[in-house]
Amino acid sequence: MTLRHRIRFYQQLAVLVRAGLPLRATLLRLKERMGDKEVAVLSEKLSAGERIGEAFVAAGFSSFECQLVTAGERSAQLETVFQHLSEFWARELEMRQALIRPLYYPVVVLHLAVLVGGVVEYTTNPSPAVFAHVGERLAVLYIAAVIVYFVARASWSNDIIRLIWLRVPLIGSAVTSAYAYRWITALKLEFSAGISLSRAVGDAWRASGYVGCNRFAEEGERAMREGTELSTLVRSWKRLPRDWPDFIETGEISGALETAFKNLEAEAARNWSWTQQRMAEWLPKILYFVVLLIAAVQVGKLMYQVEVAPMVQAEKEIDDAGK
Repeated sequence: MTLRHRIRFYQQLAVLVRAGLPLRATLLRLKERMGDKEVAVLSEKLSAGERIGEAFVAAGFSSFECQLVTAGERSAQLETVFQHLSEFWARELEMRQALIRPLYYPVVVLHLAVLVGGVVEYTTNPSPAVFAHVGERLAVLYIAAVIVYFVARASWSNDIIRLIWLRVPLIGSAVTSAYAYRWITALKLEFSAGISLSRAVGDAWRASGYVGCNRFAEEGERAMREGTELSTLVRSWKRLPRDWPDFIETGEISGALETAFKNLEAEAARNWSWTQQRMAEWLPKILYFVVLLIAAVQVGKLMYQVEVAPMVQAEKEIDDAGK
C-alpha cells in the first residue's frame, strides 16, 4: 500500500466509523474502492471473526499501526486511532516530499556534468567509444544510488545499525522524535479510556518502534505493578525526552495525568514537525554539495585529459626523439 493510499485508508476509516458504520461493512466498502491487498486481507480476517488488532497483523501492517489499533480496540477509541494514523502518515508524506523536491536540481546538475564531459571528450576524440564512456558513467551513478537506497532500507531490520542511525545528526533526531510521538500517543489513548497505566505503558513501548521496545515494555509493566511511579521510570528511560519526567511528575502530584499526557502529545507532535523541517532543509543541501564535488571531479578529470595529457604525451615523444 502506497503512502497516499495509507492516508486515504485511515481517513475514510475514521469518517465511516464516526458515522456509526460497523467496521466489517466499512472495510468491505474500502476493499471495493481501493483494491489494495492489505485491505482485502484485513476485510477477510475480520469477516472470519478475528479481532481487529490480529487482523491488522495478518494483513501485514507495521508494528506501530498494529499496536496502536490494538490500543484503540481495547480503549474503544478506534475512530481517534484512525484519525491519528492518518495525520501521522500525512506528516510522513510531507517530510518525504520536502526531501525529494529539492533533490531534483542537484540530480539534473550531476547528469549535465556527465553529458558535458562526454561532449568535451567527443571534441578531442570523436569515436563511438565516447558514447560508451558516458553510458558507463551514468550506469555507475545509477547502480551506486540503488545500492545506497537498498542498504539504507535493509539497515532498519538490524537493531545495531538502527542504533547507529539514531546517532546520525538530523536523521537520528527526526526518527527519535517520531518514536516519542508514537509512544505518548499510544499511552494517552489507552490511559484516557480507563486502561491501567501499567498496561498502557507497555503498549506504548510496543507501539513506539524503539530498538528494544519489548524489553522496555516488560520492564515498565513489571515496575509499575510493583508500585514504581511513572515519572521515576521515564527518568531512567534515556530514549524519551529529558523534560518529560517533570511534566509527568506534575501530573501525578496534581492528579491530572491525562492532561499532562495531552500536553506532552502536542509537544511531541511539534517537535517531530520541527525535526522533519530541519532534515528537509539540510539533507538536500548536503547532497547538493556531494553532487558538486562529483561534478568537479568529473570536470577536473576531463580538463586533464583535454589540456594536460596531450602536453605530457608531446613532451614524452620529444624526449624519446631526442634520445
